[in-house]
Amino acid sequence: MRTVFFIPPLHKDSGGLASIREMARILARQGHAVALALPEQGAPGLDQRGSLHSEEAACSMEYLPWSAQGFERHLSDRDIWCVPEGWPNAVVPGVRAGARTLLYVQNWIFMMTVLPGGVRWADLPLRYFAVSHPVAWFMKEVLGLACDAILPPAVAPVFFQKKSRSFRRIRICWMPRKNKAMAGQIRDIALARLSLLSFDVPVDFIEVHGHSLAEVAEVFASSHIFLCTGFPEGFGLPPVEAMASGCVPVGFAGLGGWEYMRNPEDCPLSGLYSPPFVLEKKAWSGNGFFVSDGDVLSAGLALAYAVELVFRQDPGWRVLEENARRTAAEYSREVRELRLASLWPAWMQ
Repeated sequence: MRTVFFIPPLHKDSGGLASIREMARILARQGHAVALALPEQGAPGLDQRGSLHSEEAACSMEYLPWSAQGFERHLSDRDIWCVPEGWPNAVVPGVRAGARTLLYVQNWIFMMTVLPGGVRWADLPLRYFAVSHPVAWFMKEVLGLACDAILPPAVAPVFFQKKSRSFRRIRICWMPRKNKAMAGQIRDIALARLSLLSFDVPVDFIEVHGHSLAEVAEVFASSHIFLCTGFPEGFGLPPVEAMASGCVPVGFAGLGGWEYMRNPEDCPLSGLYSPPFVLEKKAWSGNGFFVSDGDVLSAGLALAYAVELVFRQDPGWRVLEENARRTAAEYSREVRELRLASLWPAWMQ
């Protein structure tokens, strides 16, 4: 049975699309027949000649061009047709061809916004797999949909770095594309709070924007704290990428981040948040400080508290760093390969 991945007509690669392309490469390397359904021009995954990028081509993937005239002719009932949740119209060719149509749900918010009026997901002949347990919980509790499996993304190897950090300056990195105005408010609250304390170490805020993957990894490895301001999220990859080098996240979980984010037990800090479901037991405990999405006051106070711990070189901070590294190790590329190796053959039965 062949697996065909629908690649949407985006102008550039996104985190979700990169995750799907990586999944396709893993399955191809594991011996599965894999094809990418791409627009004929200008899609991520194609080089300037209109051929598959070398990474995909090296895995012996098939390239199936599609256009406005339709795609059904490429599919049959012997195919698995895999579509990201933000493109519901793309499920139609698979359904018409009788293919086993899978929806990969990478962000819960799109499940509420992309269908036309009067259409419900439950009415469509689809199977679902989700990027995280919180997304699967949302789908069940809000939409009445059952997920067949959970498949998180992978942290790239470049992020797993062991470097010592300077304590002469405290570095906080953040991503301005994620609720930039809120990030500014959190920063102002944290700095105002710190100004009341006996605190003489400079605090630097480092923007992470427009960098290569390797450059982002270097910023994370030299920073003490990652201020996470993204919501809503289906998983939230940047915080766990930061964790891979021991950079501790503080801020919002976006719902999906509760796949791996855990607040410390018996923490004296007020304003920390727990989601409206029972958190899965993990091999790690507290790996950051997480507040309710949009609560800039609690986030600012949590950030100031984290800076205090770093400044004092508190033993509790070392525990957070170690738990952060343990967390990231559970979302490595090797772990994702093992998940796919057990998951995909079962779906092909």
